Amino acid sequence: MSTSILYHGFGIRGYRYTRSYFCEGDIVFSIEKNPSSLRCPCCKGWHIIRRGGALRWFHTLPIGRKQVYIALHVPRVECLSCGIIRQIEIGFAEPRRTYTKAFERYALELSRHMTIQDVAGHLGVSWDVVKDIQKRYLAKQYSQPRLKDLQLIAIDEISIGRGHRYLTVVLDLLTGAVVFVGDGKGADALLPFWKRLKSSKAKIDAVAMDMSPSYISAVSTNLPGATIVFDHFHIVKMFNDKLAELRRDLQREAE
Repeated sequence: MSTSILYHGFGIRGYRYTRSYFCEGDIVFSIEKNPSSLRCPCCKGWHIIRRGGALRWFHTLPIGRKQVYIALHVPRVECLSCGIIRQIEIGFAEPRRTYTKAFERYALELSRHMTIQDVAGHLGVSWDVVKDIQKRYLAKQYSQPRLKDLQLIAIDEISIGRGHRYLTVVLDLLTGAVVFVGDGKGADALLPFWKRLKSSKAKIDAVAMDMSPSYISAVSTNLPGATIVFDHFHIVKMFNDKLAELRRDLQREAE
C-alpha cells in the first residue's frame, strides 16, 4: 500500500505502510513513523532521544463489511531542549482516543441519517463510543456561539431535575439557536453573557423576557438602547389574575 492511499483513503500522512494482515476477521494495516521526522510534542524541537514506546490500535474506516484498524508503535521521546518525556503527537487521531479522525467524521455523517444504536452496530463499536463522538463534536461547534450578528434575543430560565437547580438561557430569536446558558437564575447568571456580548460589538434591538425585576434591571443596565418585550404568557397570566381579582371583588359587593 502506498502512502498516497493512506492519506486519501484514511486521512493519514507522515507515516509509511509496513504490512497488512487479518486478526479475528478484521483487517489491520501496520504503519510506522519515519524516524527522521520525530519531533518533541511539546516544543516541536528536533533534539530528542527515543525512549521506547507502545503499540496502539486505532479503529478507522471500514472496507466493505470488514472492520479496519491501524496498528502503530507510538514512539516515546525525551526532549533535550525542554526536558519532557512523552509520546509523540499522532496527528490522525485525537489524544486518548482509540479511533481515527476519519472514523469520527464517518460516524458523524451516519448520525445524520441513523440512530446512535444503528451507527454503533454498523461500525462495530459501542453505543458510548458514538455518543462520545457526537458530544465532543457539539461541544466543539457550539460551546462558543457567534454573537456578533445578534439582533433579537430572548432570556428565560429553566429548572433542572426537581427544581433544585436553575439555568438561564439566552436565545437568538431569528435563528432559534441557544447562544448562552448560565448557571443559576437572575442577573448574576447573565454576567458572563454581557461580557462576551460587549466584546462581540453586537447591536441588540430588542429583548424578550418575563417580568422578573432582576432581568429588567440587567437588560436596562447592559442594553440601554434595546426595547424590552414581555413575553405573551406572562402578560396573559397577569391579565387573568386581575380579572379573577375583579370577579372576587364584584362577588363580595353583590353579597
